[in-house]
Parts: sequence; C-alpha cells; structure tokens
Amino acid sequence: MDWQDRYEPRRAPDPVLRLMTADDIPAAGDVLHSVGWRTDVRRWERILYWEPEGCFALDEPGRGVIGTVSTTTYGTALGWIGMMVIAGDRQKRGYGRQLMRAALDYLIARGTERIMLDASDMGRPLYESLNFRPLHKHYRWEGRASTYLGPRARRLEAGDLDAVIALDTQLYGIPRPHILTKLLEDYPGMAWVDETRGGLQGFLMARQEVGHGVYLGPWMALTAESGERLLRTALEQFQGQDVTMNVSDVNGRAMQIAERHNLRRGSGTQRMIYGDAFPVQGEPLAELSITSYATG
Repeated sequence: MDWQDRYEPRRAPDPVLRLMTADDIPAAGDVLHSVGWRTDVRRWERILYWEPEGCFALDEPGRGVIGTVSTTTYGTALGWIGMMVIAGDRQKRGYGRQLMRAALDYLIARGTERIMLDASDMGRPLYESLNFRPLHKHYRWEGRASTYLGPRARRLEAGDLDAVIALDTQLYGIPRPHILTKLLEDYPGMAWVDETRGGLQGFLMARQEVGHGVYLGPWMALTAESGERLLRTALEQFQGQDVTMNVSDVNGRAMQIAERHNLRRGSGTQRMIYGDAFPVQGEPLAELSITSYATG
C-alpha cells in the first residue's frame, strides 16, 4: 500500500468523452435502464444512422459507457439533442454538462440555426443553465388499441412517398426525408395516408417498440377529420395492443381526437430552444403526434 492508498482515497480515472458507435448500443441500453427509461436497440441504430458524427458517449475506464447524448440534424435549419442520460450512480458530477457541451459544440460548428430538445423535469435545470428557454409541453398519450366506427385511411404505398414528403415539409416547416424514409424502411407496412379528391390530406407512421407496444408518430394531417381517419386505421391494425403517442399541450385538436379514442394523458416533457432562436414555422395544429422525444 503506497502513501496515497493509506492517507487519501484513490481517485477514479476521469471518463473519456468520445464518439458513440454501434458497439456501444448494449451498454447505452444499460444506462437507460439504470434510470428507468425505455430503450430499444433499433432506436439507437436509427439515431446513429442519421448522425454518426454527432452522438457521444462518456466511457469510464474499467467500467465502460456511463452516459450518452445524441444529435439529429435537419440540414442547418434545425438540430435536435436527445438521449442525454447519465447512469444512476454517476449523476451530479458534471457529466451531463460535459455531454451537452459536446452536443452543442457539434451543432454550433455546423452552423445550425436553431437547437431544440425535450426536457424531463430532472434535466430542465441543466438545460436552463446552458441558455435553453421553455416553449411548451408534450405529453404521452397511452391506451389500448381498439376499433371505432367511421371512414378509414389507406396503407401508404411506394408511389405515395414523394407526396408524403412534400406534405410533411409544408406541415413540419422544413424537409426531413431522411427521417421519414428510414422509418418506412425499418417498419414496412406500418404507415397510412389519407387522401381525398383534393389530394393528400395526411399520413401516420407507426413502429413496434420491443416490450413497450406500438408508438404512433409522426402523425400529420391538414384537418381533424383526416387525422381521425388515420388514427382509426392505425388502432384497428393494432387491436388489443398498447399504443403511445406524444402530443403538444397546445394542440387541442390532437387531444380531442385522442380522448375520443380512449387514450389518456400521462407524463410530459418541456420543449426548449437554445438562445434567442425561434422555432421552425410549420403548422402546429397539423402535427398531431411527434416523431420522438429524441429527434423532435
């Protein structure tokens, strides 16, 4: 035993900040589980596919990954920060700030016009200290899928893709074909479009989350009637399964439709934006359910 061992505790090596890779996904899942978050391997695979140079891990020598953060970019118009989590027994040591600075530095260096995230109650003080300000809240709406009377939408076909991307760009406010095409590739047959004589009115994409039922979103529609036709179709497809979607608290249209279909509001997050930037100017009432908290 040397002097340091006898008279002062040996200091653990500092974690190393580095780019996250696909090999880190199992360990990242363990970190998420340690704080009670849901995880799905395919979610991390998509996030790394979308932004391989913008996802970071904190690696503790002798232990492995103890923290993660992701970014997802939409050209330079928008950068989204997500999956920011520190292992339960390594919190309150400044590691979250270190990861957030890495994500911010990456997005700022790209010339990103606006940077946004969805914050838990626990994370919000950190984000506020880094110059994020609150906008509005999103809540999880959950329930058991069942069948309801009324007209239906139809399944999305390959020939619909260009029209879906064009409508989404109009409603979301910026183009995001990389997001939509990857979701369709990962979950073929789990997307629907609503069409009238006036053309495409809306679309809904779904995905199966391992061990957690079905997530519905993005769900975009020009009118409440179109949105309801899409939701009826999806709920019929997943009868008896648990379904979840994330809805803005300023979208009364989406909340009314959800209530009519026996979905109930659960926990929420605070949407935040960095600095003095303004959100993308899309059509907020048309975004009935977001893609995910991790990607916006």
